[in-house]
Amino acid sequence: MPMKRFTLFTFLFLSVSMTFSQVDDTYWKTITDRSVKIVAKLGLQDQAKQERAVHMIRDQYFLLNACYMLRDLKIKDNTDKSLKEQIIQETLRETTNLNQYFIKNLKEVLSDQQVEGIKNGMTYNVYPNTVKAYQDMIPRLTKEEVHTIDSLLYEARDLAMQAESSEKKHAWFGKYKGKINNYLASHGYNLKEEGDKWAERLKKTNQ
Repeated sequence: MPMKRFTLFTFLFLSVSMTFSQVDDTYWKTITDRSVKIVAKLGLQDQAKQERAVHMIRDQYFLLNACYMLRDLKIKDNTDKSLKEQIIQETLRETTNLNQYFIKNLKEVLSDQQVEGIKNGMTYNVYPNTVKAYQDMIPRLTKEEVHTIDSLLYEARDLAMQAESSEKKHAWFGKYKGKINNYLASHGYNLKEEGDKWAERLKKTNQ
């Protein structure tokens, strides 16, 4: 995203948020505490780097919230379905730009592994846990099939990172798990049978 556009974009969101009192002390504390917990899991030794990472994540939450608030203002009392859909798609493009800029900035401060930790922290570790779950459920998956599953969930994580709520973050993963299940079914896997066998294995392991 060009810097000039990002600056204008950010200023607009900040103005809208402040005008409608979205950034009260409780909200600011909530996103700050959430950011601190995510960064704490990285085990950073550099205090300045730790604080910078916390501020970057907190500000990202803030900007995304402002973006969705602006969307809601635009579609409020709007009965034109096509226009509503256009606004929703515009918002998705803007949050995608925000997310890309956010990740770019993170990579200037943190290692690739640490950036991955933040991405997973912002999305409840669903991406790595789900990749592992598919491999546990179907141990005979080929490398190509695991790669496809990983790629789809990786994409889902980027979309989940910019979603506006926990429910909608999980919804993105749910959508992509549907794609994965269709992909596996097309490769001859019976997901119900595989799931039942996996449940039996887990039951025996926990006995």
